[in-house]
Amino acid sequence: MSNPKIAIAGASGNLGPAVLSALLEAGFTVTVLTRAGQKGSHQFDRRAQVAKVDYQSQESLISALRGHDAVVNTLGTVPRPVHLGLIDAAVAAHVPRFIPSEFGMDSAHPKASAFPIYADKVAVQKYLQEKAAASGGQFAYTFLINDAVELYDGGDRKFSATTLAGVGKAICGIIRNLEATRNRTVYVREVDVSQNQLLGMLKTTLPTKVVDTEELERNAWVEFKKPNPPLEIFLDFIRRNVFGEGYGGLLPAEALSNQLLGVREFSQDELEKVVRDCGN
Repeated sequence: MSNPKIAIAGASGNLGPAVLSALLEAGFTVTVLTRAGQKGSHQFDRRAQVAKVDYQSQESLISALRGHDAVVNTLGTVPRPVHLGLIDAAVAAHVPRFIPSEFGMDSAHPKASAFPIYADKVAVQKYLQEKAAASGGQFAYTFLINDAVELYDGGDRKFSATTLAGVGKAICGIIRNLEATRNRTVYVREVDVSQNQLLGMLKTTLPTKVVDTEELERNAWVEFKKPNPPLEIFLDFIRRNVFGEGYGGLLPAEALSNQLLGVREFSQDELEKVVRDCGN
């Protein structure tokens, strides 16, 4: 595949701009899907084509996706049917690869997948697996996982983290290695680091508060079972997932696909620069 044609949904969100930039810099032909009739207009890089679509219309999506080699979904918090509809359209348009909006914590981890905040992601994973199995090899998916003042469980437990630019590089790596990443989850990280290590790199003293993630999870389940649970409890599930012992926040080295996807881990100096830049 000399010059893959890629469609990206959600290019104006938090992650989307970094992914779009990486795809264009890699020399891919990119189509940005935008909502038809949306008020205001986001200015995308001129190298990208723009297709206005109705996410509620299969006909609209199929027409926009036809002729593409992959779909990258960076849509954020949208209803589950929007994600499933995009998958259906990709299958109908004969797009061979779909990369879902699965760029954060490992929601397939046995403990994390039980958290209600990941219910939609788990449902999308299952749906993709079913579609791939039914396609006879014509449709495939790739899940991409990367991880990530209160100090959770003391702040000394390391977690895996990747920058937005690093996620963009990993997506380009998937597209360059379609066969090696077919119907599987790939894991990348740019660094394993603890909260206390990050604080030390800021070269400043900040007030801290130690928080027990086991207690966060316990209280979150209590609140979740009540009518109209507050948003904060869903964030507490994520905190438990990232910082809790055995919840998948620290990726095992043997599971990583950094080398395959061309994502280099940070040196100490590079990490300190990222931390300083974020702190300014």
